[in-house]
This record gives sequence, structure tokens and C-alpha cells, in this order.
Amino acid sequence: MQLNSWFPFRGQGFMGQFSIAIITSIKEEMLGVKTFTLTYDDGGVIPYIAGQFITFVFTHHGREERRSFSISSCAALSEPLSFTVKRIDNGAYSRLLTDKAAVGDTLFTTGAAGLFTLSGHTARYEQVFFFAAGIGITPVYSLVKTILHTEPNKQVVLIYSNRIKEEVVFYKELNELLTEFPDRFKIEFLYSTSFDLSRARLSKSLVAVLLQEYAAVPHDKMLFFICGPFAYMRMVIFALEEQGINSEQIRKENFNTNDRQVIQAEPPDKSTHLVTIQVNGAEHTFPVQYPETILQAAKKQGIQLPYSCEVGRCGSCAARCTKGKVWLSYNEVLMDMDLKHGSILTCTGHPVDGDVTIEV
Repeated sequence: MQLNSWFPFRGQGFMGQFSIAIITSIKEEMLGVKTFTLTYDDGGVIPYIAGQFITFVFTHHGREERRSFSISSCAALSEPLSFTVKRIDNGAYSRLLTDKAAVGDTLFTTGAAGLFTLSGHTARYEQVFFFAAGIGITPVYSLVKTILHTEPNKQVVLIYSNRIKEEVVFYKELNELLTEFPDRFKIEFLYSTSFDLSRARLSKSLVAVLLQEYAAVPHDKMLFFICGPFAYMRMVIFALEEQGINSEQIRKENFNTNDRQVIQAEPPDKSTHLVTIQVNGAEHTFPVQYPETILQAAKKQGIQLPYSCEVGRCGSCAARCTKGKVWLSYNEVLMDMDLKHGSILTCTGHPVDGDVTIEV
């Protein structure tokens, strides 16, 4: 199938490096927000896990660019992969998708990825809180549906912040879930323009009030997922920690990976070391020296590794260090538990104190 001219793919061999997905349906959730459903171009199902995002690959002026969008569908309900996009005035690809994409259009993708998932996190917990702001509801909606339909013993609470009711994405669907699971699902819709200032904009004090109001189990039996702008997530995390919530009970997803400048530190060791990467059944060894990251060095060698934001915020490039030590200049996605098990980010990772081996 020919690609539409508004997706500017160029370059020899470009298509062979990635999978091709086709848009099979488009649903307008509200003005400026659309949900796109995909399959592979041969009709095959695109695999994903609730809470992940899908990364697309574009070229612009001969340079490769990648953009990731959160998945809103529920694999546990056998829903084909769908992602939801809000039109951003200065967002080149969000505007292309919401303004021009049509059923039958094709996209190049590296597939679904991300660490904002339920995998390995819910077993010991009895109540799950979700905090979402604006379009940050997208992966949260996927996770809420999954828990309600697959974990009947879990209590679920959603705290969802918007400016006004008319800007609530999935409002109808969320209320249908309330009707379907009245004993297990609670929602607090917060509107920053509300006349009741005590229940308007989310604050640290309001987080404490809501936690107390909706608590059905002791704090150590609660798990928290947070998605929204950086300042919003930081405030919620601080508020939860003040209430005695352990950092290992909190998962976060950076809805906008470009909303603030990243200040990166320098490694304790700037020497050249050999990095061996095992990916797709092949093994590659190459030198890496600061300021070059492992990902940057791999790209120079022509090695295809997964990545998206390239600044330590999305988790697309997460890998596991099986030998040696990798120092991260910046990390907003890996939790202490992940780091203890050897997880690293190639986009901000630097080998230190010797050679390293990494599995992707």
C-alpha cells in the first residue's frame, strides 16, 4: 500500500527497519481529541500491554523523528490496539494525526513499549489509586479497565482532574464502568473552575483528604499510578510520601516528555569502555565514551535499538545490565525496584568502572 503524502517517509531501507501499521478506525472523543485503532498492514494484531504507549517513526528534512502516544484500549478484553491523541497547537505530529489522518493511512512503528503497566506490581496490593490530569487519562483508562475486568478482588479509585466537565475524556465510558462495578470502582472528578475551591484544583492537602476518604485498606496495601504534567505528578508524589506511602508503591508516566528542560549530571568515570549489547538474537560490541550515551554510540554503529524521547523520561529504551555497571545521567521512569534488578536506560546510560553487557 502506498503511503499518504502527508507522512513524509524517505530514505533507502527505511521501511525494512520498522513494522507497518494501518489505521482501521478513527473515533472523535471530543473536539481536538481522537482515538485511532490499528492493525498491522497484513491484518495482524499488534501486541501490547495495558498502560503502554506505541512509538511511530517519521522522517523530517531527512532526519528520523519518533513520537509516542499512549494506548487507551484493553488487551484483556481482546480490543485491538487503540491510541488516543489530543491536538496540541505546536505539536507537529499530534496536529497531523488529529487534522489529516484517515482510515487506511499507514504508519511506521517500533511497536508498543513502556513500564507504566500492571505487570508484577498488583499481586500484594488490595486497592489501586489512579491520579490523572487531562489527556493523562489515556493509559490510566486502559489500566482501570484491565483491573476491573481481570482482578475481581481489587478496589479501584480514580482521581481525575480537568478544567471543566466538557473536557473530560472518556466521561461516558468511565461512568459506564461505575455502573458496571459499583462496589469496586469510585471516581472523583475534579474541575479547576469549580466554585467549591476545596474540591477544585488538586493540591497536597486535597490528596491527603481524598486518600483518607477513599481508603478501604491500610496504606501498605495500596498501589498508586500517576499520569499528567510533570508539576502535577511531582505534587502528587510529594503528597503521598507525606502520608507515609513508600516510593515502591508509586508508578508514574510522563504524559509530555518535552515539557521541561533536562539537566543532566556528569558520570564519575568518563573513560572509554566496551559495551556488549544482545538484541534480537544478535550480539554487538562497541566502545562508548562520555559524553556519548550507549544509545548514541549504538546508533552510530547502525545498531537498531528501541527508543523514543532520548532524555530518560519515557522508558522505551529500557534494558537490563547483566554485567558491569551503567550510570544514568537522568532517569524519571525507573523505580528503585527496577534499578535493583539491573534495569537501565540506554538513552542516558554510560558505562562506568569497566566494560558492560546489556540485554535488550
